[in-house]
Amino acid sequence: MLNEASLKNLENSDYRLEFFKKYSALDKPNWKRVGYKYEEPEKYTDFNNTVIKNENQDGLTIKEINNSLEDLTRLQNDNEYGLDEFFKLQIFAFHNAGQFVKVKERKKLEKPVYITYNTNKENNFLIDCNIIEVEDFAEAVIIITYNSEDDTPAYHNGITKIFAGQNSKVKIIKIQTLNTESSNFESSKIETAGQGIVNYYSIELGAKINGISHKTYLMEDRAETYVWPGYLADGTRQLDLEYSTVFYGRQTIGEIHGRGAVKDTARKVFRGNMYFKRGAAKSEGREGEFAILLDKDVKVHAIPTLFCDEDDVIGEHYASIGKVDDAKLFYLMSRGLSEGRAKKLIVESSFRPIFDNIDDENIREHLLEELERRI
Repeated sequence: MLNEASLKNLENSDYRLEFFKKYSALDKPNWKRVGYKYEEPEKYTDFNNTVIKNENQDGLTIKEINNSLEDLTRLQNDNEYGLDEFFKLQIFAFHNAGQFVKVKERKKLEKPVYITYNTNKENNFLIDCNIIEVEDFAEAVIIITYNSEDDTPAYHNGITKIFAGQNSKVKIIKIQTLNTESSNFESSKIETAGQGIVNYYSIELGAKINGISHKTYLMEDRAETYVWPGYLADGTRQLDLEYSTVFYGRQTIGEIHGRGAVKDTARKVFRGNMYFKRGAAKSEGREGEFAILLDKDVKVHAIPTLFCDEDDVIGEHYASIGKVDDAKLFYLMSRGLSEGRAKKLIVESSFRPIFDNIDDENIREHLLEELERRI
């Protein structure tokens, strides 16, 4: 079990112990809709398998999260986010990986920055905290990947926070392909300042258990954020996914467009929430999910919700959940494709809006191969 003794010899132990006191008093969570009760890892271990690429660029600073406590404090605020306090406090107490990434004002990164966490037998306990700060008028593409190098079950609990300055342009691509015996818990937050634009792609193809919570804050006028979740739930996997957008500024735009496929006896919950706060006049919010059901025994829930404290806004939501379209299936099979291959093409096409925006051809091909293998 994770305990106080694990922290005493770690870097920033006083900082960690402060959070552990609160963490140890909390009850362990569970997800009734997907039928999962949380199980804590047996012990704390180090993680030593992080790969960073393209870190030497003008205007870019990357440093270990343990060396960034001043930045964490500077960027802290009251905007809520995350699965719940249990997982966040666990991260602050027990983190063993993570990066602070800063792109300076008016700098445009010429290459994507890659941060890759590879789990394996020696590195199967990963608790990471990643902070990305892109200052005013700066531009960046950040690709964060979680991958398994072998079949060892891994435990992952992580936080990613993105702070996008005024008139910045940010693309975040997060890819999770942990092996299907692993557990994956993620909390993320985006704060977008005036006229900043953030595109966030979150791809969940791995892990047996997935608990995901993301929250976007459109802080100032004309801020824009577009969130594209993609997932595959197969076998006996359990996915609980929540994506929210909070509108504060005027004339802001926030969108959430989920894409997924569910098969075998998997369970999936997808929540989309939009909160229009007083003062967010002329803002536009759109959210929804397009899910393809590949078997009759799957259990799915789609819960799109709008909360509105402002009259002069546009809020739209949708949920499209059903089996493979018979007309499309018939058309493809009439062109000589087998039923299985035709279904794969239909599912792959639904993921295309996400995959086509990944700035790396090798990653795109790997994801398509993984999707095709498991459909």
